[in-house]
Amino acid sequence: MSQEEAEQAFLEFQEAAEESQQSSRPDRISQQQASGLGRIILAFANTPMQYARLTKKAALDLINNRGDWKTNLSKLMYYGAVQNIVFSALQTALFALMFDDEEEDKERDRYFRIANSSADGLLRGLGFGGAVVSTAKNMVLEAIRQAKKARPNYESVAIKALTLSPPVDTKIRKLMSAGRAFTYRNTREKMAKEGFSLDNPAFEAVAQVISATTNLPADRVVRKLDNLTTPIRQETELWQAISLALGYSKWDVGLIEQKTKKAKKAFKGFKTTTFKSKTFKTKTFK
Repeated sequence: MSQEEAEQAFLEFQEAAEESQQSSRPDRISQQQASGLGRIILAFANTPMQYARLTKKAALDLINNRGDWKTNLSKLMYYGAVQNIVFSALQTALFALMFDDEEEDKERDRYFRIANSSADGLLRGLGFGGAVVSTAKNMVLEAIRQAKKARPNYESVAIKALTLSPPVDTKIRKLMSAGRAFTYRNTREKMAKEGFSLDNPAFEAVAQVISATTNLPADRVVRKLDNLTTPIRQETELWQAISLALGYSKWDVGLIEQKTKKAKKAFKGFKTTTFKSKTFKTKTFK
């Protein structure tokens, strides 16, 4: 191609990409997103909202018999369901099921998280109303989950209300996580024992406070360093090491669950011994 043809081709490529991906162009942002409230509630929802617009346009074209019905139907299926499901599946590391045998409950939980995340993406793409419905749905689901526990903690239901605003929710959760690290006795003991090491919970806790208060991604730096050095510091499989390097958490690839299972297996070898209690007579001395 000539210089002029290449520039035109790149502009067409950019136009096609911005049709369904992140874009800061004013004609790609709705009035709700541009408003002050939208910056708080609809943050990180640019792509879902563009998907929703494409889905709506394809549905209207299909109903009114405009354009090619096959193209409209494929857009409706792809942007309305497939794209959300694929993104949610990658986000929850569904591929881990291929390498690791999980319990049926854990596997069911992964599929539920994918379905719930896909529904949230669709709802948040509808604007303020969808964001409110998504938040209310998650609060109800959390209340049901807590009700099934032996010791329910309904404070987490109230915390779910913060998800209405992703930026506020992220900051509050980081501060809460840092606070828990200094509250629990086992983590405080680990802080004193580990010293200057990435296994020390104090590093991530302090980094979370810095991130929440200054917007500097200190916690992401600590987490990335921990992910990159984990295969050196502990035994991992090849796919787990690659996943950690790509940004998945230890929980997503099953490393934290493996530790718990090993700890449980270690206690199976011990036998409990019962001792008979003896009673002693007391003497009184004059």
